[in-house]
Amino acid sequence: MGKVGKAAPYPRLSREDGDDVVSESIVNQIQFIRSFVDKRDDIILIDDVDYSDDGYSGGNFNRPGWQKLMKDIDSGKIDTIITKDLSRMGRDYISMGEYIERIFPEKNIRYIAINDDIDTAYETPGLEYIQFKLMFNDFYIKDGSKKIRKIMRSKKEQGQYTGWKGIYGYKRDPNDKHKLIVDEEVRHIVVRMFELAKQGYGPKTIADMFSLEGIPNPSVYANLSRSSKSETGKLWCSRTVGDLLKNPTYIGNLTQGIRKKVSYKSKKEVRIPREDWIISENTHEPIIDKETFDTVQELLQKNKNRTQNYNDYLLRGFLFCKECGHRLGVNTHQKTKRRYCVCNYYAANSKFKLCTPHTMNYDKLEVAVIDELKNLCNEYIDTSSFQNKVEEEQKKNDLSVKLKKELSSLERKLINTRNNIDKLYLDKLNEVITLEQYNRMSLRFKEEIENLTKRKNDLTQELNSIDSEEIKLKQEETLKLINEFLSFEHPTRELLVNLIDKVEISQDKVVNINYKFKLN
Repeated sequence: MGKVGKAAPYPRLSREDGDDVVSESIVNQIQFIRSFVDKRDDIILIDDVDYSDDGYSGGNFNRPGWQKLMKDIDSGKIDTIITKDLSRMGRDYISMGEYIERIFPEKNIRYIAINDDIDTAYETPGLEYIQFKLMFNDFYIKDGSKKIRKIMRSKKEQGQYTGWKGIYGYKRDPNDKHKLIVDEEVRHIVVRMFELAKQGYGPKTIADMFSLEGIPNPSVYANLSRSSKSETGKLWCSRTVGDLLKNPTYIGNLTQGIRKKVSYKSKKEVRIPREDWIISENTHEPIIDKETFDTVQELLQKNKNRTQNYNDYLLRGFLFCKECGHRLGVNTHQKTKRRYCVCNYYAANSKFKLCTPHTMNYDKLEVAVIDELKNLCNEYIDTSSFQNKVEEEQKKNDLSVKLKKELSSLERKLINTRNNIDKLYLDKLNEVITLEQYNRMSLRFKEEIENLTKRKNDLTQELNSIDSEEIKLKQEETLKLINEFLSFEHPTRELLVNLIDKVEISQDKVVNINYKFKLN
């Protein structure tokens, strides 16, 4: 008898593979391998260590049982691996070939796949067809992955939540795992995050605030193992905050398909373009109102592409070159500390003379823009006070409420009058009243219906002439913003983003402000 191998059984089970849970259970696989070894005299089964992987896909070898087995092989404890068949070891065609054809021979490891008649110590028949079997197993997991992706996409498009845990701020409904409910423990964190962003704070600043305050980041809060590997893993990062601030899930619109795996063989994910996200509206309770969310999106866009080492300034993201359309940056002179504007497109391509510098003193520009905006706001509200404008809009709103109440009263009177005519007719049929009485009374009721209907039509026309509720609310909000602007010595970026679209500067230093608001 030759050398006796020290063999380790390796069982694996993955329900995602579609395996029969009963016939392919970990216990059944080990018993099957033990029965095989009992009939051999060249193998000793080392079964005092559990190398099994229960619930792990065969698409990769990042499995705890397999990694433990490889360590024991390197230490010399094991020199033979036995599986029920090839698919139990794995289904990845490339990695399987790498192990069987290179790694195992280099480490002098014997591999046996019982049902596939493979034994690398001998020229067994199964070795002649191993490449075909590996390719088939790889195709099996690829096909299964494709089917699962289609099923999951269909669920997402139907507005069903498919994550294993809720997005930060939400959790899965215990009564329906495909629905989200608000996680009250961290609701206030989400609200505060958006309020800070609305005030003009960037994702990096917010992340640093939360980290310094010791607020658990989403990974730590969800008890994910990767968050405890290092101290930095416990900190908030700007990308996390930025991703959360851009997620429409917080306004009640379930947003999925933001990332996808690069391959069915890899866990690495890439970001999906926003236009390809799967968004289902009004699927759950919102944490953030839409107005706040939209304002934050505009501020994030204004702050886009800025560096971390910057001197913050009020008009950041609003300044554009009139000639080339690119953004204007703001630089600080090293010696004088004077801040000045410069065309970013020119700065990046100055040797090609694609544009001109557009150099301008930033601080004077900021004062000029604010003064012009204030003057325009004063001119906009004319000589009348802001209070008069609000009162005027309020009167319109009060009139609308009054008209609606009167219309409702008229409708009730019309119904009652028509009912009276019906009762009158029944009284005539039952000879409670005479035909003459019926004719006289019914004529009076009909005249009343005619007058009520005419009044109803007049009121409806008057009500329609008043601006819609949505327009009135927008007008009042604009006036509120203008008043707020005029009352502050130093307006905020939150306020500017609601009033200004952009500020264009020409090479002749002509400044043009594009406004958002219009009342008339």
